[in-house]
Amino acid sequence: MVDGLHEALVSEEVWEQAQVKVAAQAKKYEKVNRDKKEKIHLLSGILKCPVCGAGMYGNKAIKKRKDGSNYKDFYYYGCKHRNMTRGHKCDYKKQVHEEMMDASVAEVIRKLVSNPKFSDLIRSKINMEVDTSVLDQEIANYEKQSRQLYHNKDTILSDIDSLDYEDKHYQRRKTDLESRLYKTYDKIDKAEKLLISAKTKKRALLADRITGDNIYKALIFFDKLYAKMNEAEKREFLSQLVDNVQIYEERKENGQWLKSIEFKLPIIEKEFTLSLDNDTQNETVCLLSRK
Repeated sequence: MVDGLHEALVSEEVWEQAQVKVAAQAKKYEKVNRDKKEKIHLLSGILKCPVCGAGMYGNKAIKKRKDGSNYKDFYYYGCKHRNMTRGHKCDYKKQVHEEMMDASVAEVIRKLVSNPKFSDLIRSKINMEVDTSVLDQEIANYEKQSRQLYHNKDTILSDIDSLDYEDKHYQRRKTDLESRLYKTYDKIDKAEKLLISAKTKKRALLADRITGDNIYKALIFFDKLYAKMNEAEKREFLSQLVDNVQIYEERKENGQWLKSIEFKLPIIEKEFTLSLDNDTQNETVCLLSRK
């Protein structure tokens, strides 16, 4: 009973943390789009053209009735017809229904996280230790090198101060010491730059782990969390989770466009398929995960 209560409390804490993190990350994105007064297209750039591979972007089609009034705005994803590698422009002009595609991607993720084995896998990845041993060794080496160089610099300065002005070789010795000093300063500058670079890499590595943790936590409670997100939060969540979404060139007979989803995080150990069976469609989507 105590173990069950503890697990429930931990789950609630993770759920609250996930809500706060995703909401905070979406604020900036939401403000930019609000200032521009633009609709937020969840999969813009993430959805890829099946012909040229470029990102497809959200658009709005306005159609008028015979009486001059407008039909309901139709939002779709379309290829911007960018230049292809051989210099030819992409001629893919299909309009992929935005609401349907957004719902399909959400449904794939929903089915994925509802699998008990997947849930256990995700929980095991939260707070995983990141191996920074190589960078830690680099940082230690550069710090040691910097300390030695600063010691050398102080020694040279002391030697310069202790030179005998009346020594007939005073000027030569002073010139030699000053030359060594300048070279030491160059070495110090190089070592400090390498040290800063190594520390920056380590911070980025740890920051990626924190971002990954936030997404993993959000995935555990995907059904609850995604339903409460606004459009900016959904866009932020998907942009951090999904690397790309692939579609078929032609819509399938069952109405399905979705072909595959590739995640940014190492969620799935290998390629596998997920069925999207329901009353209106019977489609299998291939899910891929980056290693």
